[in-house]
Amino acid sequence: MDKINLKSTLKLILYILVVTYVVDKVIYFSLNMLSDKILSGQAVGKLNHFITVKDSVDIVTFGNSRTNHHINPQKLSGSGFNMGADARSIAFCATLIKLLPENKEQLVIVNVDSKNVFDPKYSGIDISPLRIRYHRSKVIKREIDRVFSFDPIQNFYWSKGYNGKVLGLFKNYFVPKYDHTTYYGYDPIYVNETQREIFRNFLKNPKRVECKEEYVLSDLYKSYLDEIKAFCTKNNKKLVLITAPFYDDVCKKDNQKMKQVFEEMQFEYYDFSDVFKENNKIEYWKDDVHLSDEGAQLFSEILNKTLVKK
Repeated sequence: MDKINLKSTLKLILYILVVTYVVDKVIYFSLNMLSDKILSGQAVGKLNHFITVKDSVDIVTFGNSRTNHHINPQKLSGSGFNMGADARSIAFCATLIKLLPENKEQLVIVNVDSKNVFDPKYSGIDISPLRIRYHRSKVIKREIDRVFSFDPIQNFYWSKGYNGKVLGLFKNYFVPKYDHTTYYGYDPIYVNETQREIFRNFLKNPKRVECKEEYVLSDLYKSYLDEIKAFCTKNNKKLVLITAPFYDDVCKKDNQKMKQVFEEMQFEYYDFSDVFKENNKIEYWKDDVHLSDEGAQLFSEILNKTLVKK
């Protein structure tokens, strides 16, 4: 390639980069304006809702679907918001906790399950849904960079954070899933008779749970726990770890190990795995790990009574 052609090629590449960069930013800020008006839906709306209420509520709960579907903030003593979401773990929770206001007294409840606590392969990728705010929050940007390798494309084309979410944005903008003014983050599970019959059949031949010989706290999980504790201590927040109920928690080794670990780390921890063991009803459950609305309402009352006593 001669010098003239090389120069022309470089100019064309530069032109394309400049144009696409500008177009990307126009799209990005337009999507931000649209996104900020959406306060319903799991993908974007619930996160936006959390950001709007996080400075005013007294209680915030974090965790996976067993938080989202198990804890009704209206049953707790104080204004609250349930920030539980499907398939989330400690990286997602820790990042959002670090967004809570400084020096405001709040109760922070984090649901922890042994499958993540003792997972040696836990990598923190559950933080991925927060990419949508990568360029809007120093905290989120820092935490995402901690988990993922530097992404030059996302740092140049900011709209990449909206990949896979645009259709959902428009859907929830024009047809909100619910009235956010009466929503507190709790998503109840209403079980029909067909689902209940499926669960009855499952209980006739339940999955076998194999206990491990040894349970070791994940180093990454521990680092997030340490950071949450330090943040809450510094900012006048009471931190409580819990394990939500299971229909039949066969293996107890992990429970004993979690209790030991959290005592050594000086966490306030409550294991509710067997809270329904003496008075269990199939009506309380959708499946062996998720409560129905009936069960969740009862558990929320039990949780509140436990916390109030302390």
